[in-house]
Amino acid sequence: MYIEKLALKHNGECGYLIKRDNEEMGSFILAEQEQGVKQLRQLQVSSDVSKAGVLYVFELIQNYVKEEGTRELQVKSHSQNLNRLLTHQQFECKDEQQQLWIYKVIND
Repeated sequence: MYIEKLALKHNGECGYLIKRDNEEMGSFILAEQEQGVKQLRQLQVSSDVSKAGVLYVFELIQNYVKEEGTRELQVKSHSQNLNRLLTHQQFECKDEQQQLWIYKVIND
């Protein structure tokens, strides 16, 4: 799988496609919060992507933002299942009330 950036950019938000062999498998938005901080929004994957595939999608996005020089990736959780996935992917809950999770990108 790989990420393809869309040319459209609106109010600091940019859309992306997740593809495998030129076939669209999902999409997401990265919204600029401040310099070097982006929030992952509206992540959608096709129904034939396995649970392990979803983990791979998160790793793909985490690697992508690292290559782009992002220092922090934010996600707002909406479920306990997502909370477990975020914990597994080294996100930390920054705000329990808003369910805001943070991934600190380590740029070598």
